[in-house]
Amino acid sequence: MIDINDADISAVEAELGVTFDAARKQIIKTFNDVQACPGSGKTTMVAAKLLIIAKKWKQSHQGICVLTHTNVAKGEIIERLQQSIDGQKLLSHPHFIGTIQEFVNRFLAIPYLRSKGLTVTQVDDEICCTRGWSLLSRGTKNFLRQRHISSLQDLQYKFIDDEVKLSVPGFTRPSTSSSYQDLKSAKRTLVTGGYFYYHEMYALAKKYILKNSSIKGALRSRFPAVFIDEMQDTQRFQDELLNDIFQHETVSFQRFGDPDQAIYSGGEEGNQTYNQVTLEKVEDSHRFNNSIALLAKNLSYNRINLNSDTAAPEQALHTIFLVDENSRSNVFDRFAELCSQAIPEDCKRPIKTVGAVGVRKVDGLTICNYLDSFDKSNSTNAFKPSKFIHYFHEGSCLKGQHQAYRLILDGMVRCGRISNSKLSHQDGTQSGYSTTYIRKYLRESGLIINFNVLIKSLIKNDITEDIWNESVTTLLSYLNLHNLTQIQEFICFEGNSPHVATVNNVSANKVYTEVSGRTIENEVATIHAVKGETHAATLVLETKFRSNDLKSLIDYILVENTTKPTAVTKIKFMKQLYVAFSRPEHLLCLAMDKSGFPTEHLGKQEYAGWKICDLTMM
Repeated sequence: MIDINDADISAVEAELGVTFDAARKQIIKTFNDVQACPGSGKTTMVAAKLLIIAKKWKQSHQGICVLTHTNVAKGEIIERLQQSIDGQKLLSHPHFIGTIQEFVNRFLAIPYLRSKGLTVTQVDDEICCTRGWSLLSRGTKNFLRQRHISSLQDLQYKFIDDEVKLSVPGFTRPSTSSSYQDLKSAKRTLVTGGYFYYHEMYALAKKYILKNSSIKGALRSRFPAVFIDEMQDTQRFQDELLNDIFQHETVSFQRFGDPDQAIYSGGEEGNQTYNQVTLEKVEDSHRFNNSIALLAKNLSYNRINLNSDTAAPEQALHTIFLVDENSRSNVFDRFAELCSQAIPEDCKRPIKTVGAVGVRKVDGLTICNYLDSFDKSNSTNAFKPSKFIHYFHEGSCLKGQHQAYRLILDGMVRCGRISNSKLSHQDGTQSGYSTTYIRKYLRESGLIINFNVLIKSLIKNDITEDIWNESVTTLLSYLNLHNLTQIQEFICFEGNSPHVATVNNVSANKVYTEVSGRTIENEVATIHAVKGETHAATLVLETKFRSNDLKSLIDYILVENTTKPTAVTKIKFMKQLYVAFSRPEHLLCLAMDKSGFPTEHLGKQEYAGWKICDLTMM
């Protein structure tokens, strides 16, 4: 494999304008698996290594394979590589940079389906569920509803006993009933139309490998160097498939991630070969100062020595707010006051409040108990409305034009996908609808300016039904969407429902607070929604899943317990809270019920690096 030396690293440091310490240089030189702490500059490190290899790569029929868990991480790596002539070489054949799902689809599942005479139109759970449900008879729908099944999410192929078998919701075994036959018929229609679920592509991939013993060797030959980012989030079935292919003496295989932040399980079992083994560690963060590092490291499940070269301020304001049922909503004002003191006015990073549980529950403790108007489905990351016009209503509430524009493009993507349409490009190729391909098509057709002007007008002005009907037809025609029958319900007009105002002013889960003439904008979201982000300040709300998360770990937060927890729920809480604690650059605050705070520390104003503020007494 390619040898990387100090001279190579010095050259890439000069190119990127960075300096790597000894630990990072060792990681760049070797292919050991890595645990990179929050804010460690992992993407820069990965990009640097890829640039060095790209400069030396001579093979014309072999490439480097870079896999990520999400499109966001994939985009970050591509963005870094695009800035270099050498890096740009890795963005085309024979190299591959994409998500694990894209890799499985392209190199395994789709070839298997083609061998069966089938094509792939779309791999998308939502479209499969929507289309599949519309194909069912009224009787079958009633049959499923009686069994409390309202989705066809389980109408998927699964790999069982070396065979691909269809799972049919509502049935544990084959049946001659009309409902069973109706569900099988709906699946046949989806398959012949080219519609598949994400997860079942892995089942098809496994079958392809089983039938073609040479495919693993072919992939190893094609990709002798493989990197995986966000490895902590891979699930066991993904991990096993990738290891089966690439854990081989002929492949240089390196994985990056942070097991302490493994909070995306999706109900599936997490991987065993990365999250539960000893890894090379990068423990110093560039994100926050040492006062936050000292607080966050207490929740590192793997007990890494999280630290920062940035000195702590003389007077750190990190605060635990003690609340009760009557004072929970007051925490936003007090947090805003601290933000105005701790965050420089020219800081562009967002201020956010996060909690683990966002869905309202009777007798529960969720984000809604602090902010009654909170709606998890309205968060900017999880926004997926039932109507196209909702994208414009939401866009008009966002401060940044770029963010609003991206939101509208997401809506256009859904129009294209639901209508099963394709974009025809000037080079003769066709593509599905994505934000990238929509922009490409509009530029090629010379309609980008007209499109942008109309979007801007709809965001800035009130939308009447007449204006909407005319505008939406024009917008969709720009993208060659003329047959609107399948999306009629999605694109129909619906008036804007006014936002409910509480705690100063709330819009799209945002709280605005005036402090000495300065407006503090605070977005409220779930912990899962902010993973990977950097904030100016973060307020962490105590929530309950079987037990209160902050109360369960208060002995760790106050550095009175340094042992690894063994209870499954505690481990889950620890990883969620570690993600939350490691977001902010300037200020970290907590809000927890006073009843769960140790009685021996009540009345203290400071303890274990925290200021303590009792809002129940105010």
